[in-house]
Amino acid sequence: MRRALQLIAVVLLTGLAAPCVGQTIFDGPSVDSSEVRIELRPRGEDRFAIHLTDKTTGRQVEYEFDGEGANDPEPFLMVEGRYCNTSVILLTIEFPWRHSLQQYTRVLDTYAFRTSDLAYIDMTAGPVTDITLLDSSEIEAEDMSMQPPILVECIGDRGGSPFRFEMKTRD
Repeated sequence: MRRALQLIAVVLLTGLAAPCVGQTIFDGPSVDSSEVRIELRPRGEDRFAIHLTDKTTGRQVEYEFDGEGANDPEPFLMVEGRYCNTSVILLTIEFPWRHSLQQYTRVLDTYAFRTSDLAYIDMTAGPVTDITLLDSSEIEAEDMSMQPPILVECIGDRGGSPFRFEMKTRD
């Protein structure tokens, strides 16, 4: 009987632990993946901080940004990808409401950080799902209408930012 109870306990614990391995977990104002932890911290009425911790090296970095009034930000989506030969973390942040009245739309901003040193790269208005890499030599004029509204433009400056976000404009 005791052995059966031990077996049941092992099975239950394994079942509870399995979904956490290798997954990104969103918990209120924080995001946890196997390599990085990101926390959003309010800084008064109109500012908040993004605190990043590299779990492998222990490196911690914090950046402050303008917020949306007294609304506390929460992470909406995190994607690790590669843009302009640089591994990046894209974090979309959602401010629940621009105003306290729910008839107003949600506010989404996406922030990019370099994976190697957690350096801040750029920010754009819109979710990470609206972003695509722009290579102006590859895209034909007739193809532009099919591209998402936010484009990533590679910058040739080796000492500076590897890319910048640009909103697609109508010509």
